[in-house]
Amino acid sequence: MTKTTLKAQSQWLAKRKLELGVSGTGYVPSNDGGRRSPSKRSLLAKLRKAAQESPVALKFKAKF
Repeated sequence: MTKTTLKAQSQWLAKRKLELGVSGTGYVPSNDGGRRSPSKRSLLAKLRKAAQESPVALKFKAKF
């Protein structure tokens, strides 16, 4: 387990946002899913399928 402080995490995040050219507080980075568990992958696949088959648009938009 890696331990950090909130101050150190905030500094790292500020540096990373500068590297990416991102500003503001509305930024949420994409998750490439590289460390996703098999059960989470299965759940997301079911959600994707349900969203495609649904005649009603979902109330939220997500990157599956």
